[in-house]
Amino acid sequence: MISRLLLFFALLAPLAIPARALDPAYVKEQERFLTLLASVNDDPDNPELRLELIRFASGMTARPKVPTEAKKFFIKAMAVHLDAVNDADFDKAARIYWEAIKIAPWWTQCYYNRANALESAKRFEEAAEDKRFFMAGRPAGKSKPAEEAAPSKRHGTADYRGSWGSGLDCWRYEFEIRGDDLTISMHCWDFPKTIYGTGKVRGRRFEGSSPGGMSGMGVGTRSPIRFRGSLSADNAVVEISSILAPELAETQGAMTAAQEQVRLFGTPAWQTQTWRHMARD
Repeated sequence: MISRLLLFFALLAPLAIPARALDPAYVKEQERFLTLLASVNDDPDNPELRLELIRFASGMTARPKVPTEAKKFFIKAMAVHLDAVNDADFDKAARIYWEAIKIAPWWTQCYYNRANALESAKRFEEAAEDKRFFMAGRPAGKSKPAEEAAPSKRHGTADYRGSWGSGLDCWRYEFEIRGDDLTISMHCWDFPKTIYGTGKVRGRRFEGSSPGGMSGMGVGTRSPIRFRGSLSADNAVVEISSILAPELAETQGAMTAAQEQVRLFGTPAWQTQTWRHMARD
């Protein structure tokens, strides 16, 4: 019995919050999570068990942290996903996402990305199942109060505060504006922030550039780019377009990689993403 308890608390340690460690409700919640996690690991092809784990984890008082190893697989999968040009590439991305899911089967963002990769590979039934897992983690019947849902309708000023994300990637983006000088930084979970780019902002419109470089803790390379974008009238959506610009690279490595992209894929074109509010400061 003592050895079982020691094993339980050893498993619990990465998730624990010291101030709550002796709270019976907290311990019971963690114990239930670990029981569900063990059930999914024992029977990974059982969708109902997986759904139960996702729903429970999403409603926990202290939500479990995603292990670093799962994050590493997620980033590798994203790199393949974003560069994918055919079914085989998208299949490969889906396989790597699955490695992350095997480590953190409650992680809904990973199901969302994998569903996108599966759809691109024309594996629609599997994509639909992953979307079902993703949706299971969303709070049922819970909506934001009107004041919180559209705070900007009370005023017409541009408000870039908070975190933004595209849904596809792990990064969240933050705007820092001093006068009309703009810095956009990227954060990936607990990885240190890195600069997306700098430029100028004029109310709801902005433009700038980045020389590229390493992302976060060296997990990937950003290409040198020019970017431009705008903030919606209700302060809820940022639309940003970027274009590869090899001439902006400050290092030979970044320039060589960008020039190779041009050689393989031809003259660069503007690519557009939509960022939405993830959280407000």
